[in-house]
Amino acid sequence: MTVAVSAPDPAQRLDLMREFAQTYRDRHFLDEHYDLDGGYLQTTLSDDSRMPLRFFVEYNNAWWFEIVTAVVVPAVGYDSDSDTGFIVLDIEYDTDVLRAMQHVHFGADVINRIRTYASSTFFSTPRPLVELDRHGNEFWLETGYHLRPSAEAAGDFLDSETGRAFAATEPTAAPIERIRHNLQDLLERI
Repeated sequence: MTVAVSAPDPAQRLDLMREFAQTYRDRHFLDEHYDLDGGYLQTTLSDDSRMPLRFFVEYNNAWWFEIVTAVVVPAVGYDSDSDTGFIVLDIEYDTDVLRAMQHVHFGADVINRIRTYASSTFFSTPRPLVELDRHGNEFWLETGYHLRPSAEAAGDFLDSETGRAFAATEPTAAPIERIRHNLQDLLERI
């Protein structure tokens, strides 16, 4: 007995990519777009390890989206020959812009793999929001993408001398306040 595998619907895939783009613009990811339990993200900005998509969604919603001031999506698309999508991102940290791209693979009707490409040199000069993001990336990576230890490390960072300095100055004071609230909600949920 053979089981027929239906080809993905290109219109549905493109719609999913457009919804993905809108969640970037809205600066809030929605669980239903992802294979949260089996999917992962890899990035050229880290050690190339696999970040579970559940972690990716929670991390961005709790921390990263509070730091970036806007995400512009100049292009999004889908290639039916390879059944992959792409998204181009202009990520604004106040007046600084990180240009990035993501290559997306699908499983069933959700995103299950993302590969991010961006310049690591963007994070090498001191700019308050970018610097705060760099610190966040460090402790999330150090905990190996385990959600509770990462959220606890984020709280410890915010209570540190460096974290308190970010909380006492602009433009990072307001994002730090929102992040504290988000981390408390996250820790209560997990």
